[in-house]
Amino acid sequence: MTDNLFSICEPRPDVLQGALRESDFAADLSQVLRGDAPDEYKRPELFFANTYPTKGIRNVLKLVALRVSGHPDQIGAIFRLDTQFGGGKTHALIALAHAMRGLSGVANADEFLDASLRPSAPVRIAAFDGENADPANGHRLGDILRAYTPWGELAYALRGEAGYRLIEASDREGIAPGADTLRELIGNEPAVILIDEIAPYLRKVAGRNAQRAGEQLLAFMTSLMKAVESSPYAALVFTLAVGRDGKAADAYSRETQDIAAFFAEAESVAARKATVIDPTEDDETV
Repeated sequence: MTDNLFSICEPRPDVLQGALRESDFAADLSQVLRGDAPDEYKRPELFFANTYPTKGIRNVLKLVALRVSGHPDQIGAIFRLDTQFGGGKTHALIALAHAMRGLSGVANADEFLDASLRPSAPVRIAAFDGENADPANGHRLGDILRAYTPWGELAYALRGEAGYRLIEASDREGIAPGADTLRELIGNEPAVILIDEIAPYLRKVAGRNAQRAGEQLLAFMTSLMKAVESSPYAALVFTLAVGRDGKAADAYSRETQDIAAFFAEAESVAARKATVIDPTEDDETV
């Protein structure tokens, strides 16, 4: 059986050469969007060559593509990726970021997104990665600006310095902007907003005032959901590290459970329900 397995499944050259590094599996959304990630993540042709087209990944690419194109078959504007730590949430967001840029040069693009659904117009991609957030010192934006909150980073990603200046007071004071302001930032052009690793961010801001930070995060998500829903070519995709039982079991389990409650309340207050997608289903784990 072993001989048969290796005769039909030849390992990749990096495995045979012992060149595989654990860091190769540490997906970092921020690095990909900045363009300084390892080639396996940064270059879409390599990324998709090494990515299995799970039903969840194909589904989120399709649903977001339908939304940003204004297609009549779209089913919503808000999507949540649920799975335990290591289940492929960040990988799916990276796949989405690449797909929204058109998949040019990707040999197996049809395995992930039908050619008829690939964006023909530029899609703005704005992301917040809680692991790289720095609420005390500020996360560097360009040459002169620093953002202290998720809304500060997203505003800059959407509209550059002008976008950040629009919500600068909200960013510096840690007070969530309103839905109208966020709607102004999003505009009427195609835009995808990605929110990943929010639990590490919540732990970082807990050193100041955990209750206030949670309240403002809830206020922000409520306003963001309303703004995205009313922006015809915008989609919001966020991740939550919980299992099928709705429980978190990673190093940030307490924060993740709090965030799950925040998101549930935000959906209730905003009267918007996220479409939940599991990037990797049980029969695809291997």
